[in-house]
Amino acid sequence: MTLRVPPGTSAGSFIIVPEPSLSNDSPISESNFKALIPLAAATCVNIIGLGIVIPLLPFAVKEAGGGDFEAAAIFSVFSACSLLSAPLWGRLSDRIGRKPVMIISVLATVISYLWLANADTQLAIFLSRAFAGFTAGWLATSQAFVADVTTSEDRAKGMGMLGAAFGIGFTIGPAIGATAVGGDHPDFAFPSYISAGCAVVGLLITSLLVKEPARHRVHQADMAEKALKVAKEPWLLRLLVPFFLVSLVFTGVEGTLALWGAHVLDIGPRDIGYFLAFAGVINAIVQGGLVGRMSKKIGEARVAFIGALALMLSVISLSFVTQYYWLALPMALLAIAMGFHNPAMQSLMSRQAPEGLKGTVMGTAQSTSSLARIAGPALAGLALEHIDVSAQFWIGFVILIPVLFMILALGRNRATAEQRG
Repeated sequence: MTLRVPPGTSAGSFIIVPEPSLSNDSPISESNFKALIPLAAATCVNIIGLGIVIPLLPFAVKEAGGGDFEAAAIFSVFSACSLLSAPLWGRLSDRIGRKPVMIISVLATVISYLWLANADTQLAIFLSRAFAGFTAGWLATSQAFVADVTTSEDRAKGMGMLGAAFGIGFTIGPAIGATAVGGDHPDFAFPSYISAGCAVVGLLITSLLVKEPARHRVHQADMAEKALKVAKEPWLLRLLVPFFLVSLVFTGVEGTLALWGAHVLDIGPRDIGYFLAFAGVINAIVQGGLVGRMSKKIGEARVAFIGALALMLSVISLSFVTQYYWLALPMALLAIAMGFHNPAMQSLMSRQAPEGLKGTVMGTAQSTSSLARIAGPALAGLALEHIDVSAQFWIGFVILIPVLFMILALGRNRATAEQRG
């Protein structure tokens, strides 16, 4: 998701997964580029560690005696704790500096992976992931760092560098996790130790190479006033509702994919990891330039519509998959969906936001996405456990029907406004 942060934005306002900008083509300055290289490297290694454990988490919960709901809700726990702690880490980094907060939070992340590696009960697994989410301050602070060292002209490119680090990490991580966990007799501890090692590497890069930037500060009262002003804008609601619903469906699929695969295809964490890595490659191709070129040619609203339509096709095709290799098609559609939809919707929000409120608007979008990441896996897990193994896909399909009409309306409203202008 594209984040455009104006000077003065605290680390408390952050986007979980930044994506390349659609509209800023100016080259980033050499000094800023050099400052961002160590940060991007540390972020990439940390995300690799996170990506390693994602395929195995639902299976680890199931092995510890959990049901399908608990196995899906493990993702909700991390997201909820990240959302709750983000403002705390933001204020702390404003007070003591970005680098110290990144060092503290990455060190805590190392501990969380070691905790997960030795967790042998449901409670221990959930507590380790809650601790990981609560201490994931390096996510928010990394983005605040970019805002500190870049100007308004090259900030989008800086966020694009960070987004590239995320994309690489979430492609390499699941592949490593799939290989490390094993096949018939999965070893859930070994991948967690590898993740801890990745976090240690990220900690060393941060400690030795990342330089503390000059920080931009913002008064919390000003942020609250701006947030209240933004909340009253009807145009934002028309964007946030479809954005939230698409994120809700996507995170529901993401959170239950492993469980569904185990029930229907009898596959384990290794297979899920490889399919996630495959989806990561497709997503990288889409975001590497295709989405930007299509947005310039047909407009963001139509690109967002294509993304939502691809997600609808993905969820409906998943419900009909009965053979292992057939899973490649819905996984590719899933990657295309989010590669198109999220950057396009974020760009629409940024374009329509008044100049002084862009950061607040993007922070509001992040909060919306975070709420979807909390609710999506848990609700989809309930549907899978209590209705049918594919119920979450059919429910997602129904939810996306009005979303398509909402996005079509966005395109028509924008075209009308441009004609009047």
